[in-house]
Amino acid sequence: MQVIPYQGNQDSLPGLCLTVSARKLIMASLAPSTIRAFQSDIRMFLRRGGTLPSTDTEIANYLTRCFEDGYKPNTLKRQLCSLRRWHLVMNCPTLGNEQMIKGVMRGCARLNEVPVKRAPALMRDDLHQLLNSLDLSELRDLRDAAMFCLTFYGAFRYSEVLNLRVEHLTWDTRGVLIRLARSKTNQEGRHEVKAIHHADTSLPYCPVNLLYRWLQAAHIQRGAVFRSVSLGGRPGGSKLSRTAFQNALVRGLERSNLASRGFSTHSMRAGLITEAHLRGKSLEQIQRVTGHRHLSTLTEYIRVADPFENSANDF
Repeated sequence: MQVIPYQGNQDSLPGLCLTVSARKLIMASLAPSTIRAFQSDIRMFLRRGGTLPSTDTEIANYLTRCFEDGYKPNTLKRQLCSLRRWHLVMNCPTLGNEQMIKGVMRGCARLNEVPVKRAPALMRDDLHQLLNSLDLSELRDLRDAAMFCLTFYGAFRYSEVLNLRVEHLTWDTRGVLIRLARSKTNQEGRHEVKAIHHADTSLPYCPVNLLYRWLQAAHIQRGAVFRSVSLGGRPGGSKLSRTAFQNALVRGLERSNLASRGFSTHSMRAGLITEAHLRGKSLEQIQRVTGHRHLSTLTEYIRVADPFENSANDF
């Protein structure tokens, strides 16, 4: 959790009024992935000739050079966010001429010729096709089926699924309740519970049944829910890694002939949101599952593959 230090004359730095412990607490408020991105962005700024603390003019020029070098507007937004966060952590004065920086960012967005790329939604039928390619008599495939199905029906981020522990599960006749200790939008550890219902009996796969079958087959009674499986079919002791999750998804997409569709680890979350929307669920109902704080963010996840489907002017 190291904060990249101030480079100049520390006697004139207001940040010295903020103790090391206070700065650590500010950093502790961020997710580990956010901290890694923050530190990477600051190092890049310094490598490209930036100085800290910086000025609005220097940052505007820096963002302009990055855009001219081919960086996308979303990357520049993250760079700017990291620079602002550095000044916050070091208790430096806020940037003065925000309109200059906002003007540069708006110009980058208007001149960007490449549309924003979003993960396509993996819908329920796609999920069934993916699961059909798995051999549920094999322990690793059973794990993947339970993991993918749960990710879809819970609209989970993959990090949330990988962090699940048996102690977070409460079984019910209607399904299973899953307590999230931490999530991207819940860094403070607020009490957050997701209810995963049994799937309709007319459907071939049920997230609750698959989860139960995996835990029983792997003899997992405590600790991480999803773990590695050896070539000999023995489960490991620690949670599955991010890379292993991604590799499992790539493997499943190839086996199910879905690899060309461009699905990613975020596609199942987008798929549940889109599927629920098309089936008439309200945004408030969907928000209860996804955990989004703002409905405006939630609506960005809705992907409509067919523009003629569920159109408002179809009357």
